[in-house]
Amino acid sequence: MKQNPGESVSRSLRARGTHPALIGVTLPTTPVTTPQLRNGTPQFVARKHLSRGVLWKLITLGLLLSLLSLAFYPLFAGAISGHEAAKQVLPGLFPWLTRLFWTAWPPAARAINYVAIFNLSTPMGYANLLLAGLALAFALQLLAARVGRKAARERLAPRDASRVFWTILPLTALLSVIFLFAPAVMWPQVFLYGLYGRMVTVFHVNPYGPSHLILPGNLLYSVITTWQVGPAPYGPLWLDLTLPVTLLARDSVANLLIGFRLFGVLVHLANTFLLWQILGRLRVERRIAGTLLYAWNPVVLLLGIAEMHYELVVILFILLASYFYMRRAFLLGWVCVLLAALMSPLCLLLLPLFFPVLWKETRGMQGGQRALWWLLLIGLSLIIAGLAYYPYWPGQGAALITTQLRQVFNPDTAINSLDAAIQHLRLNARAIAWLAAPLTWNILAAIVAGSILLLGIWLVDNLELSLLFAGWVLLAMFALSPQNWPWGVLLPLTLAICSSSARTVLLAFLLTTGAALSYVFWLGQDVWAGQALVTIGLPLVIWGWGFFFTSTWHMTRGGNPAPVPAVKTAGGPRLSHPSWPGRPTWPGRRER
Repeated sequence: MKQNPGESVSRSLRARGTHPALIGVTLPTTPVTTPQLRNGTPQFVARKHLSRGVLWKLITLGLLLSLLSLAFYPLFAGAISGHEAAKQVLPGLFPWLTRLFWTAWPPAARAINYVAIFNLSTPMGYANLLLAGLALAFALQLLAARVGRKAARERLAPRDASRVFWTILPLTALLSVIFLFAPAVMWPQVFLYGLYGRMVTVFHVNPYGPSHLILPGNLLYSVITTWQVGPAPYGPLWLDLTLPVTLLARDSVANLLIGFRLFGVLVHLANTFLLWQILGRLRVERRIAGTLLYAWNPVVLLLGIAEMHYELVVILFILLASYFYMRRAFLLGWVCVLLAALMSPLCLLLLPLFFPVLWKETRGMQGGQRALWWLLLIGLSLIIAGLAYYPYWPGQGAALITTQLRQVFNPDTAINSLDAAIQHLRLNARAIAWLAAPLTWNILAAIVAGSILLLGIWLVDNLELSLLFAGWVLLAMFALSPQNWPWGVLLPLTLAICSSSARTVLLAFLLTTGAALSYVFWLGQDVWAGQALVTIGLPLVIWGWGFFFTSTWHMTRGGNPAPVPAVKTAGGPRLSHPSWPGRPTWPGRRER
């Protein structure tokens, strides 16, 4: 009977019998098996069943995080100063929301007021209490991720993994619904979406036109008067997606806010499902922890649902692209990446990183078939881009594209960034002043991000490397861009989780905590111009020194690995030719 080499185990070891051994030979005390090979990848057989304690721990932590999120309601309402018109939208539509404000209970308010920094008589007390609550939420999320990581080490069977997922998903839906009604409206982005949507549907005005075309008679203009409103900074595809929500909301500001938030809830649940599927293919041992780091992240819930930033929808298309790539539906995957770039011009940097995977997979086609496939891809891409820009092209022309690219990659002002912090220091050194100039800083950011991008184009030959370098490119852009906003960390965080690189995930998570701190800083009356030194610079320093010390520890204390005995092959030694010097040889790369 023919035996599978991947399952070869000595009969004596399986039978647990005792047989005489040769002198000097020690038999292993535990059977050592080689994992089965399926499609060239090892498939480990489940050895343990999921303990009920894991599910109960996840349920307990998820419910605690939900209660903490409900406790945020009065903190959001009291910490956000101004925006009175926006803050009254939800309580006017749902009067029962004010009954959830625990700060209205005299015993609770008196107990909190005993601590000076949490005095609820001032907005700063609300902000400090919100900061403490966000820190506690991050701690609960990390505990849940730790529980999931320990459970994944048991090599769960598919049935047990499904039980974990169907425990996480309802709790994620509960958290999403809580933030659906949260009175957190500090950023007017959701109203800007409705404003530009009404310009198209009601006033029939091009949202990419001059600023004076944004009519003061617009329903939403009075809600966002504190912000300078100009041409739409979003891609044309996102403007198209705002039109159905705007039409369904009609003339109600509350319906508009709930509509976009409900859209964010559905997208967040879809992202959670896709992330679970992707990690199950790339790194199954980190699937539970990675999904929890995204699904229960307070910054993702706050900025993606309560404040509803369109980056959550961009994440959906990138995850769809990764999912289709894994399913070998490369044409659909490329279309999803292109659609993400048509929503956010920043995603143009991701197109070259997904391109090498297509190039590698089409090398096996015949000449005519490969040429036809690439013609179809290029033609379909041009058609999609043309259809997206066509409704907004009249009167704008090529200026529409150049204006968007300049706003993203060459801003002329520095806000909430390391560049703004250096300018705020007002150092007399000539070199520092030259470096902090917007043009010089943009060139520096382009050099760093471009170097990572070029390195990625050279090395990438599979989806996991594409996601890894995409995460690093966007992390570099987030940290070095002259204009930094907290919601800019959402997409780099998701890509870092997909890449399954522990160091990349750690850096992204530290920057996410910095984004939460930046949100709290913006609650103050006077925005601190040098806050990026704490929200961006400090996470980078902590990550850099942590990487240095851990690497040094492993090098000095790791010990020497046990020597591997050489295996003599039949036919004598063979000489192998050196690999092509232009590109390293990865195990997954096929020979030409």
